Amino acid sequence: MKPISFYLITDTHYFEPSLGAEGKAYEEYMKGEQFFLKESSAIIKSTFERISEDKETDLVIIPGDLSKNGEKESHKSFVKELNKLKENGKKVFVITAAHDYNEWSNGYKNDERIQVEGTTNEELYEMYYDFGYAQALSTDKQTLSYVAEVSEKTRMLAFNCDSTDDTKGVIDDRMLAWAKEQIEKAKEDGCYMFAICHYPIIPSVPVFDLVGDAKVKQWRKVASFLADNGVELVLTGHMHIQSINEFYSEKGNRLIDICTSCLVGSPAKYRKISINEDAVMKVESIDVEDFGWDMNGLRVKEYFDKQFAMAIVHKVNRALSGGKGAAKFLKGFGRKVLNSMSVGTLSHLLFIRVDKSLRKRKLTDLVSEVGLSIFAGDQPYTENTAFYNALIKVLKRFSFVINKVQPKLSKDGVKIDLNEMLINTVGNNKGFSDNNAEFKLKN
Repeated sequence: MKPISFYLITDTHYFEPSLGAEGKAYEEYMKGEQFFLKESSAIIKSTFERISEDKETDLVIIPGDLSKNGEKESHKSFVKELNKLKENGKKVFVITAAHDYNEWSNGYKNDERIQVEGTTNEELYEMYYDFGYAQALSTDKQTLSYVAEVSEKTRMLAFNCDSTDDTKGVIDDRMLAWAKEQIEKAKEDGCYMFAICHYPIIPSVPVFDLVGDAKVKQWRKVASFLADNGVELVLTGHMHIQSINEFYSEKGNRLIDICTSCLVGSPAKYRKISINEDAVMKVESIDVEDFGWDMNGLRVKEYFDKQFAMAIVHKVNRALSGGKGAAKFLKGFGRKVLNSMSVGTLSHLLFIRVDKSLRKRKLTDLVSEVGLSIFAGDQPYTENTAFYNALIKVLKRFSFVINKVQPKLSKDGVKIDLNEMLINTVGNNKGFSDNNAEFKLKN
């Protein structure tokens, strides 16, 4: 096959600074937000400048959520940055997603959240015409999915399955029929084909199989379709996570899903992917570097992680709020446990023993650490680590609950093993890295 090299960036969530990112309403909003608003413009400009310095790789791919939340001015500013990439010799291909259209977009000024001009879904085709649609060999007008030859003898099948109705996240039979025609045409023309999609095709971590909006609908059907039709690679985003996963269809064909983190929020990475003439794919993850911001003495990674850690605890606390009667009482008790107890104290309450390295740790700190590790990929809590052993004991303690819940979670003839799902979510047991890996592809 013809060698190819490209940069993969996802979930840029560009926010135009002039729309306002200050005041009490902004600060309250940011307590629960994984990624940065105020800093996003500087992060993206700095990253694009670094990519422009690479004169050997001329292809950049961005699978959706280009703006913060559909602000018209954010799109205008982001398109300017894309044009700078083009001026520096880069070919840029994008798709849009749900955060790119919104008629009720917001900015933050004078301690208040203010409404700013948004963008309709229909406007996105013209806005981003020069970054995929202009080069398209075929466009599915209903979904604005397209196929383009992104490099010599290499084509990209771009699935756009974000819509304003209940088909969001759906790649239906009509869309698959169109895709099959494009795949067969690529084969006839002697072209290698890979796919992009904003939604992960394969759940990024096992527990995300239980989250409806964490992957495409009927993902096993879509994954099998791609694998069985010779598309072995798909590039995705949406979940703001670093993950690489393999799926094998019933016919034994493989699909590799490379999901990449949000650029402007922890773990703040993008990727450089190269495939050589022997069909060996090398995946390299690159950290966002210094972007000229005053980070109060923190290093770049610390700055990103601090924001995300705060957001994790905030979201858990919100989930443990509200309700009525017994539910309100139990949520309140759970919130108190989370915010006031150490791991050692909780282990005593559950009548389990944990490693001494965990006992004095605050639950909030441990929850943040585990959450950060899941999204960063290469989760360290594998067999015989202190946290792994503690998790096994907790799962045994609550086995009676798990045994009742599991049958209700099993759908479409697929049985759920909740224990294995949780264990393989906190620990990477796949045998390869979520960040830097090599795979031998089919020619």
